[in-house]
Amino acid sequence: MPLDYVPGVCCTVHGIFPLRGSRLPADHGAALYAALCALPDIGRWLADADDVAIGPVAGRTGADGLLTLTADSRLLLRLPAAELPQILGLAGERLDVGGWQLDIGDPRVEVPHPVAALHAGLVVLDHLSDPAGQRAGSGDPGEPATADAFVAAVESQLAALEIQSRIRVGAPGCLQLPERKATGFALAISGLAPDDSIHLQEAGLGDHRKLGCGVFVPA
Repeated sequence: MPLDYVPGVCCTVHGIFPLRGSRLPADHGAALYAALCALPDIGRWLADADDVAIGPVAGRTGADGLLTLTADSRLLLRLPAAELPQILGLAGERLDVGGWQLDIGDPRVEVPHPVAALHAGLVVLDHLSDPAGQRAGSGDPGEPATADAFVAAVESQLAALEIQSRIRVGAPGCLQLPERKATGFALAISGLAPDDSIHLQEAGLGDHRKLGCGVFVPA
């Protein structure tokens, strides 16, 4: 298992596990988290951890709402370096994610690298996401109040993190939660100074980072 961090120096690490399987639901964040929480060795720790993010699994999305895994599909967990031993036992486990089977391979461990441009496939801000899935009187389901409101809220969060950058809002999307759908947007952030890039990768933006939202990776 290659390591490129020095314990006690790096605050955050990525555990990156290859995945073997056929397909997953395209909207798999909640199901993936539930499957990981069902594992006896890490489930309770993961449910209680406040500073862990789980990236969405990449693949080819089809019109049937399913994601086809590729040779590059990975499970990414972002967590404090001191907590790394908690996840190493994932290697060799099999997950049932929404009825689809995933086999987890041996991980590599990396630290976040400073890059000027990052993106997240979906950022959800719960205070903008109508729990009913539709704004009152709008007739437009599954979209946050407005893109402008989303941008303003993101800018406020970036200011609180003291991060200077340029943002570009992408396509709207939704996250299926057990009781409702939460809505948000893809988000690209560029013009990042090295320290700001690391800070954003460590902190993320918005809500539901264990479900794959607001997890930033190099663009």
